[in-house]
Amino acid sequence: MSVHDLSQSPRRWLALAALTLSVLIVGLDGTVINVALPTIAGELHADSAQLQWIGGGYLLALSVAMLPVGLLGDRLGHRKLLLSGIALFGLASLAGSLSGSPSAVIAARAVLGLGAAAIMPLSMAILPRVFAKEELPKAIAVWTAATALGMPVGPVVGGWLLDHFWWGSVFLFNVPVAAVALVAGLWLLPKDADRVKTAPFDALGTGLGGLGTPHWSTAPS
Repeated sequence: MSVHDLSQSPRRWLALAALTLSVLIVGLDGTVINVALPTIAGELHADSAQLQWIGGGYLLALSVAMLPVGLLGDRLGHRKLLLSGIALFGLASLAGSLSGSPSAVIAARAVLGLGAAAIMPLSMAILPRVFAKEELPKAIAVWTAATALGMPVGPVVGGWLLDHFWWGSVFLFNVPVAAVALVAGLWLLPKDADRVKTAPFDALGTGLGGLGTPHWSTAPS
């Protein structure tokens, strides 16, 4: 389906739902782990430094990788790289739920950040290809609301999961959500155009993005 056809089809709202679902879990995953840190400390015998990396490694990887991943999306195709990011996010979530050591959890969180770095900018970049100019502000508003909603909802979701399941459920929760977003994206999102952009890599911006990342979480005492 062409971009013009999709902008006139009711399927554009389903495409928006798939995109907002993916950014919702990105925001949620930034904070959902915080309520699980005391449990992880006890179950996996993680020290304070490891808990800091579990909590903050995700956001660090996200901030460092977002700029270069956006550039790769321009070169390789937004849809292709977005779907790869969603798949990576789901696989890393599954790996995190099965982790048996603090190092494995840290690695899973870092890979989750890489997946999130593909989802955030590329889902936004696809919106103008799905919606006509007059509907684009409404679509961006919905996308932005989903992005903003994820982080405050994370601790609520994490607390509920820990009340009913084991600590790995805060990772496993993402797997079916990512699977739905991936299938919907494959079905609904427009294919990439045959074009290549060759903008130079912004090494300075990438480095400053990583250095400027705040410490979003603190380890439990």
